[in-house]
Amino acid sequence: DSLFSHQVDAIVAPANRRGVMGVGTAGLVRLEGGQDIEREAMAHAPLILGTAVVTTSGKLAARGTRAIIHAVVADALGSPTREQTIRDATTAVLEAADKARVRSLAMPALASGKVSSSLDDHAAFLVMIEELVAYLRRFTSRLDRVVLICHDEREVRALDHALAEARRMWWGLRV
Repeated sequence: DSLFSHQVDAIVAPANRRGVMGVGTAGLVRLEGGQDIEREAMAHAPLILGTAVVTTSGKLAARGTRAIIHAVVADALGSPTREQTIRDATTAVLEAADKARVRSLAMPALASGKVSSSLDDHAAFLVMIEELVAYLRRFTSRLDRVVLICHDEREVRALDHALAEARRMWWGLRV
């Protein structure tokens, strides 16, 4: 499924500290939603690693998506990210979603293919799942649905493996 094939209140886009939406998921969001999204994100720059910024959704509002949540995971466009940054940004995204009264969220891999050599897609997804489960266990959230988005078969396999591992870690939990 594509990022835009789900009826969600908000879409998460991996971001860099400048808010430039050039490639990957962020570039797709800018292409589909319009450059106003990027301009709004850039107006918040310099962004802090591990945080999240909410902007309007531009043309995506016509599809029912009312917000873009920019997860700041990279220093610069295309630079790698680290596990702790993904962990912090995932929590920041969930906090921002609740603050913006978001009930449904589409969330791609925050590493977006550009991970440090010690962190692969599986590890990135596992970190995101761990933070999602921890957040939902700690707080009463408005979120009813979080859709994890994969862009290719490699990401699908990594996500399947991470979900299987998460199920083993938290047996009895439906993920």
